[in-house]
Amino acid sequence: MMLAVAALALTAGPASAQQASPVGNVANGERLYVQVGCYQCHGLAGQGALMTGPRVSRTAFSYLGFLARLRHPVNQMPPYEAAVLSDQDAADLYAYLQQMPVPRDPGSIPLLKPAR
Repeated sequence: MMLAVAALALTAGPASAQQASPVGNVANGERLYVQVGCYQCHGLAGQGALMTGPRVSRTAFSYLGFLARLRHPVNQMPPYEAAVLSDQDAADLYAYLQQMPVPRDPGSIPLLKPAR
């Protein structure tokens, strides 16, 4: 009996994690990224800037970490409470950010190479 309960507890974990991370709609996330003004501080490509906001493309945060930071930000970012941006909208934003292209290596950009 105890073994069955332990097995049930182990199998319930991933299902709960999946429920906590809804599937996001990339197209809606892209629309929201512009509509709610994310691009103003984080850039159109999510690249961020030293004085305005960090890079958000391909964020290392899990969805739940992203949601926590969205709801309770640090520094100058306004909080996006559920009344303003639903959990599903947040999942859509997260899906959009996660599918953005990997930033280019600065060494591959000719204008950023040192003069010889």
